[in-house]
Amino acid sequence: MLMQPTLSVRDAARLLRVTPRTVRNWIASGHLRATRVSERVTLVPLAEIERLTGAPARPDLSSVIWDVDLSTLDEERSADFIIRRVLEAGRPEQVAWVFRRYGEVRIEQVVARERGLSHPAAVAWRELLRRRRERTA
Repeated sequence: MLMQPTLSVRDAARLLRVTPRTVRNWIASGHLRATRVSERVTLVPLAEIERLTGAPARPDLSSVIWDVDLSTLDEERSADFIIRRVLEAGRPEQVAWVFRRYGEVRIEQVVARERGLSHPAAVAWRELLRRRRERTA
C-alpha cells in the first residue's frame, strides 16, 4: 500500500499562499482535512492542497533542480527537463507529482528517448512502466 504524501502546516501554508495560522484555522473549522500526529506535528495530505487549489501542488524541486531558478521555470515548456530530473533522483512525493502533472503517456515518451536520463534509470523506469501497464490491462 502506498502512503499518501503529506505536508507540514508550514509547507501547506506556503503552497496555499497563506499563513500557517490560517491553515490551522481551516483545519479547526473543518475546511481543510489534516492528521494530528503529536502535540506539535500536524500533517496535511497533499491531496487536500490540490483540492483547494484545483491543480496538482508542486512540491519543492530544489533537491533535483538546483541549477535553475525555480520561480522562472515554466512547467509546460520545461516538462521534459523536469520529468527527467525527477525520474533520475526525485523523492516519492516529487515522482507522484510528476505523474499527476504530466501523465503516464508523456513520461513514457521521455523515458523512451532516454536523452538526459542515465541508462540504469531509463531501464528501471521502462520496466516499472511496463509492469504498471500490465497490471492495469
